[in-house]
Amino acid sequence: MAVLALIAVGLLSLLVFVLLGALLELYRDVRQLREAAGILDRPLSVDIGPLVNTAPSKYGLPEALDSTASALLLFLSERCLTCRVIASSLAQSLPPGLWVVAESRNAQAAEKFLEVTNLRTDDRVTLDVEGKIAARLGINTSPVGFRIESGRFVSATTVPSVRYLFSILPAPLRLT
Repeated sequence: MAVLALIAVGLLSLLVFVLLGALLELYRDVRQLREAAGILDRPLSVDIGPLVNTAPSKYGLPEALDSTASALLLFLSERCLTCRVIASSLAQSLPPGLWVVAESRNAQAAEKFLEVTNLRTDDRVTLDVEGKIAARLGINTSPVGFRIESGRFVSATTVPSVRYLFSILPAPLRLT
């Protein structure tokens, strides 16, 4: 009887080992598919040369950004699926330090984007109807996050996922 139990445990262990190997291979295949489709969380640095050390209000953005110590300005487009996913994740409330510009072709598209994503408009959400602000900044891709330090543009990066967005948000230091 003990020998049969030992054989059963051995066979079960072998089965678990084979299944874990198959699972590992599945994860590798999914990663290869994501890489081939270009949907890995690989942010790209965006060259903002002439924008560096300029005030955001110069381009039609809220003047409050000119006096902020640290912020991330996120450009989203109503035509971009990743932008819609990110906007939907922000529907409850914007994290501290995050400002959003929602770019759209026209006012109706802007309203539909806000309705579909449940993104609430407040003083940190700006609608960019007809992409006027994006054109002034020279933006032709989205989603893009601009780092603002001491009221000036510092750098920019693409934002390929919600996970990456939350990893780059400014974290204010607090005194206890």
